[in-house]
Amino acid sequence: AVVLAACSKGKTGPSSRDGVIDAWKKGGLTPSALTKADVDVGKDCASGTVNKLDVLVCTFPSAKEAKAAEDAGLKWVGDTTGASRAQGAELIVVADRHKADPSGRTINQIVTLPAY
Repeated sequence: AVVLAACSKGKTGPSSRDGVIDAWKKGGLTPSALTKADVDVGKDCASGTVNKLDVLVCTFPSAKEAKAAEDAGLKWVGDTTGASRAQGAELIVVADRHKADPSGRTINQIVTLPAY
């Protein structure tokens, strides 16, 4: 049972917004405080910055609902470079509105680090 729990944890992503922030910090990123955001992506969302990139983290009742909201996350990104990716019941959205990440490497870290 312990092995199964460890495997499923890696696949479902973080269990909370705090888990996402902790993963970013452990990965060497610098997140700002996240504040409640009133957006069309979801009902329980918070926004801030990570390494000068705009981020939005929304919590959903299930992983399926978070996955279904990925397209809405891309609408929040708009015409700029960014990403929208579900990690468990969390949806992580990042937008490079200030052209701070020309290589896209930090965007990739932001959406993939919380999965580990």
